[in-house]
Amino acid sequence: MSRVDRSYSKYESIRTYEDRGKMKWNPFATAELASAHRDYRSDFNFEEPGFSLEQDDKMTMLSFAKSLQLEITIEYLSEKTNKEVTGTVLDWKDKTGIIFKKQDGHYQEIDLKCIVKLTDKEYFDPYLKQ
Repeated sequence: MSRVDRSYSKYESIRTYEDRGKMKWNPFATAELASAHRDYRSDFNFEEPGFSLEQDDKMTMLSFAKSLQLEITIEYLSEKTNKEVTGTVLDWKDKTGIIFKKQDGHYQEIDLKCIVKLTDKEYFDPYLKQ
């Protein structure tokens, strides 16, 4: 059995640590790990987006909507699900997102990287509405 060189550490406990056969723990970890993987994979649902906007496209469309105070619908990703909200762009949030005024009068911050789709009733191209 070869020893791992831990002479780099300033702590004696790390330099003198010796694993006395971690293999004896594998049967216990394997069942729990396999169960955790099954649970994770059953909850995980990945869907490839049909269309995605580039960061520049999002910025241009949002700037246009903000300048004209257009009512737009934004589809965004939140906690592995797509959500949709309708309203107007009120202001920028540190160039990483927007402050959005919803139809019900409440405000919401939305990160640009989470935005999946932007639509409106007049200006945005129909191919973006999918």
